Amino acid sequence: MQETLEYIKQAFDLKAQKCYKQAIEMLYKALEEESDNIEILFQLGELYFLLNNFQRAVSYLEKVLLKNDKHIEALKILEKIYMFSSDYTNAYETAEKVFNIEKNTQNLLELIHISSVTGDLGKIKKFECSDIINDEILYGISKAYYDNGKPDEAKTKLKETLELNPENEDALVLLGKIYFDENEFEKSKNIFNTFSKTSENPEILNYLGLFALEDMKFVDAVKYFSKASSKNKNNPRYFYNLGNAYFFNGWFKEAVQAYLQAICLAPDVPGYRYSLAYLYFEQKNFEKAQKEVDYILEHNPDYKLAHVLNALLKFEKKDFLGAQEELENNIKEGCEDNFTLAALSKVYRELALFEKAENTILKVISQTPESLNYKCQLAEIYIAEKKYDNALEITDKILSENENYISAYTTGAKAAFASGDYEKAKNFAQQAISIDMNFAAGYYYLALVRVTEKDYEEAIECMKRAIMYDVNNAEYYAQMSKIYREKEDYKTALEYIKEAESISGNTEYKILYKELASLNRKSK
Repeated sequence: MQETLEYIKQAFDLKAQKCYKQAIEMLYKALEEESDNIEILFQLGELYFLLNNFQRAVSYLEKVLLKNDKHIEALKILEKIYMFSSDYTNAYETAEKVFNIEKNTQNLLELIHISSVTGDLGKIKKFECSDIINDEILYGISKAYYDNGKPDEAKTKLKETLELNPENEDALVLLGKIYFDENEFEKSKNIFNTFSKTSENPEILNYLGLFALEDMKFVDAVKYFSKASSKNKNNPRYFYNLGNAYFFNGWFKEAVQAYLQAICLAPDVPGYRYSLAYLYFEQKNFEKAQKEVDYILEHNPDYKLAHVLNALLKFEKKDFLGAQEELENNIKEGCEDNFTLAALSKVYRELALFEKAENTILKVISQTPESLNYKCQLAEIYIAEKKYDNALEITDKILSENENYISAYTTGAKAAFASGDYEKAKNFAQQAISIDMNFAAGYYYLALVRVTEKDYEEAIECMKRAIMYDVNNAEYYAQMSKIYREKEDYKTALEYIKEAESISGNTEYKILYKELASLNRKSK
């Protein structure tokens, strides 16, 4: 007997050190002395469970239950094994046995959880009438309804939960989430604003970050999402939202890392990889963007956003017909969203199908009349049609709505320059720079105006700034090459066109490179 106790004691010590296999060896020695000892059998079952050897665990736990069918700890482990194995019928029956032995909140919550996983709303409804109802159980029922796509039922139960306990944080968070999902942003915001901004709850921090994003407080959003993701390193949504916050804040390297973390945690969610692809596209890193888009379409061929981005990548490669076909297929398959239509309008413009381009973007504008971006796109179509007055008229209307809408100044500068009104083009460019000293397009159009004035040195300084603030814009390098070519500095012109060609691979740039290489050799 003394020797058996010693083996058991050693087994407990080894278990505490997480040396499960060694603990099992000690228990086997003890079992040789007392083969019917229920505690030894239970400990063996638990240790095999901890080693994820469920088959051996079940064999010992069943021996325990043959001796004592009300051994509650053995039943609880058995229930966990059934849940891990997705054997929900046995899991529920076992959890029910546990509840009948000990009718307490935790055991009832287990029954609610299993019923929620199996989608058995009938059982969940019956639990509402339990004689041990309290705010924790009401919250569990609410969450079960929410997880099974019944937000209205969830809201009803959450309100009952909060009547019992107005400070039930989980209930408040879930109610705020439901309002957010239903676009009742003000109600949701009011709930989350009741929590401390220094909360340690990652879900609260996540929603505070989402509202900071909505208010364009991007630095605050980064802080909230960073803290949320540090509190729960296994939630991909927190890293994805952090990536969005970094993106909107202009911190692109950090955004890439956050998106990659989200992808690592949830590789099957195409939206995370799409956002990374879109970031690469915006940064004009088309090769990486294409790689991500190809992966999405290989695994999720019906993911429409990826098809739009794929079409835009074709557009960048001057494959306008390929882009047109992909976007029109999107529409044929019922995806007539603004992103698809706006991209298609852009393609039509390049194919000189101006009427189609105009009608398509007008449809988008009619659906979102508040969007100034789409109005700028209409102005771009007029520029392509050489209807410069129409383009400038739209630009003036946009700026009357929002005098700080910087893209309109770019469109205005482009229209004015193309029409030969260089003074107006210069004014548009200077106004853009006054709004944002780092606005590359403003310096670009200012440089073009300086070239018309033969002020090459000033043009070069402006173009250097344009390149500095948008280092991946091949057009800027090509224009700088053109300036140096006019100055007959073929060596420098060659360097800039080489950079432009390396960024875009444009055939026109390849031809210019060959011309400049020839001129450079002749000038030596």
